[in-house]
Amino acid sequence: MLNSQERDSVFIDIENKLNTISDKSIKFKFLIKIGDSLLDKDLYKSEKYFKRAEKLTEYVGLESKASILKSLGSLSYVKGDYSESLSYYLKSKILYKKLKDTSNIGVILLKEGMAYKYLNDNKRAIKNYKESVKLAEKINDSTLIGRCYITMGGSYRRLQKIDSSFLYYNKALKLFKKLKNEIKISHVNNDLAILYGYQKRYDKSLEVHLNNLNFIKKNHSKSNLATTYFNIGFSYQILKEYDKSLMYLDSSYTVAKKGGFKYRLSRISETKSRIYKKKKDYKNAYHQQFLYKKYSDSIFNLKKQKQIRELELKHEFDGERKELELIASQKGVRIKLYAILLIVVVVMGLVIGFLLWKNYKSRNKIITDEFEKEKLKKEILTQKVKTSESELKQIIADNTMRLEFIKQLSKQIKEDKNFNESKSVKVYANSLLLKLQNQIGTESKLSLLREKISEVNEGFDDKIITLYPNLTKTEREVCSLLRLNLSIKEIASIRNATIDSVKALRYRIRKKIQIPKNIELECFIQRL
Repeated sequence: MLNSQERDSVFIDIENKLNTISDKSIKFKFLIKIGDSLLDKDLYKSEKYFKRAEKLTEYVGLESKASILKSLGSLSYVKGDYSESLSYYLKSKILYKKLKDTSNIGVILLKEGMAYKYLNDNKRAIKNYKESVKLAEKINDSTLIGRCYITMGGSYRRLQKIDSSFLYYNKALKLFKKLKNEIKISHVNNDLAILYGYQKRYDKSLEVHLNNLNFIKKNHSKSNLATTYFNIGFSYQILKEYDKSLMYLDSSYTVAKKGGFKYRLSRISETKSRIYKKKKDYKNAYHQQFLYKKYSDSIFNLKKQKQIRELELKHEFDGERKELELIASQKGVRIKLYAILLIVVVVMGLVIGFLLWKNYKSRNKIITDEFEKEKLKKEILTQKVKTSESELKQIIADNTMRLEFIKQLSKQIKEDKNFNESKSVKVYANSLLLKLQNQIGTESKLSLLREKISEVNEGFDDKIITLYPNLTKTEREVCSLLRLNLSIKEIASIRNATIDSVKALRYRIRKKIQIPKNIELECFIQRL
């Protein structure tokens, strides 16, 4: 690893070489090469060189323009700006299609899929991977096929389709063993370790991660290293070894912070908040929850996703327009041939054909526009529901910590009054009561909580009444909360009830709905 002085010397040499290059096209390619080489080492320097290359695009050809867009997409992806990354990839793909560059189109489809995965659109991601595999098979690119299998396994894992996930990970492992690609083999093993965690085999998951760690430190990117540290910390958290978990999460945070990996930073903050809450360190838990929301909001930006969708629709419309133009051109050729035989018939046919074509184009455009508008509205509504769910969980976390705070204050006041009647103690008790009153002011959050629950579960109550009319209103309300994947403790807090009473309600619901013992109540309700 280079020290600070050596790194400065390297960058001075790069700048000196750039100053000697007069040909802007050659300088552009050199800047791209340097930017790509720094992508996993120094994200900020990499961005600097890519931006300098972007300013020279007017002096280069179509292939070079496509390459800078692909590189900027990769830069945004590593930073965690997935919507921006998709925008660059889509523009790059359009240019590669003009160039008929099958290899790069396949790579872009894979990269788009990876961005969709982190935007939680895994079905769209899998569609991209499969298209990429088809193109890779045409050009016999085994490495690209293997990369698609790895990412496909990850998306199926996120969709809880564990068998499919194992299938594609094993396909990738078999392929990379045949290619003797040790880095990719270690990548697959890392992902398999995550999958063991989904099966609750945390000891096995830890064993694979820890055995793989030294190899990853030497051979993988900073992004993969941060991910591995996080996965180890996450496994220790599940095993309730919180101090070890925090140690590895801190290591992951250091690498991710230096690299600017926003998605990883958001996951780290979320996990650390959960650990501090378990340790009853509510101050740190709240701080980490705040950081999680900050990083998450910077990644999952609805406005950016709308812009990406508009760009995709424009791209699809341009493709359809070109097809119509091609059809129109072919029709024109036929009309000219007919004109040689029968001028009058062709003129009449041309007038009629033009009118019919114009009417068809107009009607088709109206129908297409209406369909795309409705499709976009549906996507926006879906995103609103996801946002509401996120806000709901944030409010629940706030409410839980508030109740703990009130209990602690109440206990402290009670002890002081019972064991000491001095004037100073009474003053102190009054001070604590004032704090308690201030804390109670947050009760207004409960009304917001009810609104969010109503918004997320809109229409669900009507459906469950239709399916199971024998459920009481209270039981239906608990079903609505279970649909949001809330714990027994959280439901008890929201309903101001005891944990035992919530357990009793769950038992009655399961009995009335007649759910088999091997199916979890939450899973059954969420599938309705």
